Amino acid sequence: MNEVEPTAHRFFSQRLALNYFDWGNPTAPPLVMVHGGMDHARSWDWIARKLCRDWHIICPDLRGHGDSAWSPDGSYALPFYVSDLAQLIHQISEQPVSIIAHSLGAAISLRFASLYPERVRRLALIEGVGVSHFDRDDAKTSTQIWRDWITDRRALSARSPRRYATLDEAFARMRQENSQLSIDRATHLTKHGTVRNEDGT
Repeated sequence: MNEVEPTAHRFFSQRLALNYFDWGNPTAPPLVMVHGGMDHARSWDWIARKLCRDWHIICPDLRGHGDSAWSPDGSYALPFYVSDLAQLIHQISEQPVSIIAHSLGAAISLRFASLYPERVRRLALIEGVGVSHFDRDDAKTSTQIWRDWITDRRALSARSPRRYATLDEAFARMRQENSQLSIDRATHLTKHGTVRNEDGT
């Protein structure tokens, strides 16, 4: 008997290419399974094979795990993971999802559910613990601070890098924004702060 196998897909969160596995059955209720810190998406295979008859199962590889990209700036704090999960769910389902999550994945999913309760139908957590530095007394509620941060990350990812026709044009921009810099320092920063694109810009 042939066992069911998932299909791999990519999505982008904060310009990072992340992987997830789809176990088919797209007309069934969506179930997202989020692995722990020492695992990857395929750690759910045995359970997913049993549940995929009744659920549309999505298993993401967290950033830096499995087939997902590593964060180039080492951004592995809880807010980044929560933002990634928010982006995935935003893209895969218009309806609320059920979530099963373990360890780090449980902490991520619990935070996501507290921020977006309207996006979560059911939540099953295995060994999820931890408190974030984002949870503090502030003028805003902790929930609003988190939601604003995720919205800001999504907006930043839509920005395109600036392009300049010449290095002199980039230098002029550097001087315009940093008039206190000497010519030598502005030249040095411009030279080391730009990259040549394929189109010559």
